[in-house]
Amino acid sequence: MKKVLILVFAIIAVNFSASAQSVKKQNKAIASYYHSKFNGRKTAAGDTYWDHLKTAASNVYKLGTQLLVTNLNTGKSVKVVVNDRMAKHIKGRVDLSKSAFEKIAHTGHGIVPVQVEVLEDKNSSASGML
Repeated sequence: MKKVLILVFAIIAVNFSASAQSVKKQNKAIASYYHSKFNGRKTAAGDTYWDHLKTAASNVYKLGTQLLVTNLNTGKSVKVVVNDRMAKHIKGRVDLSKSAFEKIAHTGHGIVPVQVEVLEDKNSSASGML
């Protein structure tokens, strides 16, 4: 009985890990950007937000995760690090710093459809530190 329980827990752990990674590895989302009024404010990671840094806010990805965000309309991409959280009611969106957003779209667009790919997960044992 003990061996069966251990086997069941192992299967559940492997399935949970695989499904969590597949959900987080690549997602379609909507990208927007932080307004300049947030310059100098603290992020959830304790960093200070600045327009010129390539950072992002997300409710899907862990703090410290490096992402490749690609505009689905133009194919332009930017690498960012998640250092902030968004309001819990906002789903399917990633907020980019202004300079990161400008790498993939004109700020006049406000929001754009994107593909988000995990490049490096700070909390993964294989990735090391960012």
